[in-house]
Amino acid sequence: MLRLAVLSALALLSVGCTNETDDTTTGGGCITACHPRQDTVRWSALPMSGAPEARRLHTAVWTGSEMLVWGGMLKKASTLAGDGAAYDPVANTWRALSTTGAPSARHSHRAVWTGKQMLVWGGFEQGGYAQLGGAYDPATDAWTPIPAPPIGGRTRHALEWTGTELVVWGGLDAKGALGDGARYDVAKGTWQTLAAEGPKARAAHASVWTGSELLVWGGYDTFDWFADGQHLDIGASSWGAPTSTTGAPSLRESSTGLWTGTTMLVWGGWNGGDYLADGATYDPKTMAWTAMESGGPAGRAKHVSIWTGDELFVWGGCTGDSCGTMLEDGGRFTFQDGWTNIKADPEFTGRLDASAVWTGRDVIVFGGSDAAFKAVDGGARAAL
Repeated sequence: MLRLAVLSALALLSVGCTNETDDTTTGGGCITACHPRQDTVRWSALPMSGAPEARRLHTAVWTGSEMLVWGGMLKKASTLAGDGAAYDPVANTWRALSTTGAPSARHSHRAVWTGKQMLVWGGFEQGGYAQLGGAYDPATDAWTPIPAPPIGGRTRHALEWTGTELVVWGGLDAKGALGDGARYDVAKGTWQTLAAEGPKARAAHASVWTGSELLVWGGYDTFDWFADGQHLDIGASSWGAPTSTTGAPSLRESSTGLWTGTTMLVWGGWNGGDYLADGATYDPKTMAWTAMESGGPAGRAKHVSIWTGDELFVWGGCTGDSCGTMLEDGGRFTFQDGWTNIKADPEFTGRLDASAVWTGRDVIVFGGSDAAFKAVDGGARAAL
């Protein structure tokens, strides 16, 4: 059972301002902290009663009142999960999700919240790559099947919600990296293939939905790693300009890729040799990259990362040979104050491939793997 304690107060020592013209309103500027910053991150264990069985490579989404956890790989080797549960942080209780009509058991799938439903698609099911998915409505505790798309099943793909459509691009199947994609209109229940002239095939890339475009960046194709990307104009159903390479982060996969409201934020990841601890933000309007301040947590991959609306929260993940060293620390980054590192706490179990959601007040972390790549029990919430 996960036992958690209060993390020590953390301080980021101030240094003199060296960049007084940074535009923090657009997420720009390589900012040096100008004021001392003291933070205490308080963690509390989630209840074990009613919680899902220990799992990794699962998904979690926030509905506005509950965290929905579904799927993944269980502790027993090759045992896939086709169930899930909802956690209510106000009541501090779990409830099981219906399994009637649910998608096949799987891991390494993706999920999004539409405002009404959790959409699940892709992943690895027993015997292959899952091509079917499902939509779960928490108001009725009911699943609705998502029909098969005109593309094959996959893992490590981009999956974004536009407000009306689910967009899938790239990923990995038994033959290697993929360079195709499709969009699913939930209201019509129909799929449409994406234009073919997109980026080179890749997996484990960063992706965000800007409100009008899909941005994809980085990733790998099992042979090479990438430091490029491209804009997809959904309205025009066509791929636009490549992302700028000037000032872009170095090539990598499995990095943080989050939308801040104005920029795509990329941090961390792995380049086939090194675990990276740097990052940058990309403004799709100006097509300009701006480096993030250094001094954050150590390089890592397979970590959890959350954008809260005004800060980046990074925790856990792995480093070392074959990503076999678990990390129990993290960091918080704001454009105004830079990084505040979160020190490791012996009561907080390090993990990779965990899920995390932001409630508007708390970060909730659930599941994941230990150093032996076995699923770990339980989760925790951190009030920020």
